[in-house]
Amino acid sequence: MHAKKAGPEKRWVRLRQGRRVSQLVFLVLFFALIFATAGLTGAGFDARNSANVPWPVEAFLNIDPLAMITVGLSTFSVPQTLLWSLIILASAVFLGRGFCAWVCPMGTLNHGMSEIRPGLSKKQKRMRNQVHPARKIKYLILVSVLVSALFGSAVVGILDPLSLITRGVALTILPVTNYILSSLVGVTAQSNSIAVQQLSDGLYQATHGFLVHPGGLLTAGGVVLALFFIGVLVANRFIPRFWCRYACPLGALLGIAGRFGLFALRKDEDKCTHCGKCEQFCSGAASPVPGTNWERAECDMCMNCVAVCQDNALKFGLFGFADGTANDGPDLKKRQLMGSAVTGALLVPVMRSGCLTAPVGRPHPACIRPPGAVAEAEFLKRCIRCGQCMKICPNNALHPAVNEAGLEGLWTPVLVPRVGYCEPTCTLCTQVCPTAAIKRVDETQKTGDSANRVRLGTAFFDRGRCLPWAMGTPCTVCEEFCPASPKAIRLEEVTVDVYGKTVTLLRPYIDPANCIGCGACENVCPVHDRAAVRVTSVGESRSEQNKLLL
Repeated sequence: MHAKKAGPEKRWVRLRQGRRVSQLVFLVLFFALIFATAGLTGAGFDARNSANVPWPVEAFLNIDPLAMITVGLSTFSVPQTLLWSLIILASAVFLGRGFCAWVCPMGTLNHGMSEIRPGLSKKQKRMRNQVHPARKIKYLILVSVLVSALFGSAVVGILDPLSLITRGVALTILPVTNYILSSLVGVTAQSNSIAVQQLSDGLYQATHGFLVHPGGLLTAGGVVLALFFIGVLVANRFIPRFWCRYACPLGALLGIAGRFGLFALRKDEDKCTHCGKCEQFCSGAASPVPGTNWERAECDMCMNCVAVCQDNALKFGLFGFADGTANDGPDLKKRQLMGSAVTGALLVPVMRSGCLTAPVGRPHPACIRPPGAVAEAEFLKRCIRCGQCMKICPNNALHPAVNEAGLEGLWTPVLVPRVGYCEPTCTLCTQVCPTAAIKRVDETQKTGDSANRVRLGTAFFDRGRCLPWAMGTPCTVCEEFCPASPKAIRLEEVTVDVYGKTVTLLRPYIDPANCIGCGACENVCPVHDRAAVRVTSVGESRSEQNKLLL
């Protein structure tokens, strides 16, 4: 008869349960801040009359050490709000990649997707948890993006997990949720059943301004963004925590910071019966099996291995507990490091040379940045593509760039007036940028003296499409909706001959001295396909070169 196994100590089981609770709490908090941001535009909150965002909606980005280091390397300065991330770096000294398993919402989603993947045999699960040479990729990615930052580009934001999940949820999940619920409310509201109509009213009241945007939500060019985010999640169905193990630059950074962590795994090979459970349930593929070297930089302190070990052969303890059985980091070759550094250095000029749809060296007319955005070169040093400014815009006017800002500016925010315009009295987007790519401005800077107010660009009339100019048809919609004071659109009364009939109408003109480039005129233009009045970036106040007249 086999001796009865002692089983894992209760403290390890409780720690694993605590980790699960922690993951759930932080994930719920993250989603609550996303939806709270959407709720800023709902009933009871008027963006035009509200000076401050009432919640710390960018809190998770403020504790992102990768964002802090990136901005520090690219600008040689760090916004004060990002100094909170020093807490995470300090915790890595004690717990290594503990942030990945206990706090990171992207890590939690990856973990959850890994758990619900199609059923695999125990042997297959163990095989897929083996330490793989591909785990080096995330370290090489980290080197490349940090070198790119040193050369003045914050492309790390495309891969940074906190930016990735913020952008993915806000610009993918939230718009889809909005569309489904809006459609459901619309369908049920037309029902002849009183009960269904009451249900519709209740659903509307419960979701309006929280999950449902009052004016609807749209992410222009968001298909590629959505596919990227979904692809990261779906990859976990084939390799557990795929992104965390092989591609996450933040995980690589924390792994390096915790390579000499104070806590380590002790393995007692004499007690181990090699059942394989520790390896099967290890979320980081950190090789917890006694008789092998523990991969310290890969361990995210999930506590699965010690909680499932029936032989009680595994324990976590203070530094030195591992008895020399730990690998402190990846075995990176000098050639690999040099190759990654050179790739990061070359990435910046490659993205900047010939990748713009506008002539090289000329601003793209559709690259209209949010109010308060710094000059373009500085903006690309700071913007981490988190999507905070896009999801908080009450008019759904800001969207991820596709080709408007060149390859380097992929998924950075641009104004799309045909979808929404910039409300002149709203400053919400300027309050939530974690990296100071968008400076805080107040209402007076947007609506004050015309000579000093913030300008996003300038509107131009296409006289070949404008109804009064091209077809002799009365229309004054653009002038009526122009929010500038004094108005940037003036009307001139003219008498014209239209097919033999004398018609008196008002023709619109742009006054560039008063135009702030908000896009309201383009947004409401009744020529529905391509507006007869369009805003371009020329005349933006953030640039000394992009002017109408030099």
